[in-house]
Amino acid sequence: MPAPRIGSILTIIGALLTTAGAALYVLPGPGLPLLALGLVMLTAGLVMLTATRRERTSSPHHDRNRDFT
Repeated sequence: MPAPRIGSILTIIGALLTTAGAALYVLPGPGLPLLALGLVMLTAGLVMLTATRRERTSSPHHDRNRDFT
């Protein structure tokens, strides 16, 4: 599985877990561990997406003009 896809999946799951954890934290329930796990997954996914984006655009074979057409 390519790294950008893994980063996207981690970001989506992290956002959902963060939302559920925040809701459980406000409501009476054990939301703090779920909130923390969601934030960790969200951060890892965003870092992975940023790293693969920089890797793709900084390669010598990348045509910068192609992005603007």
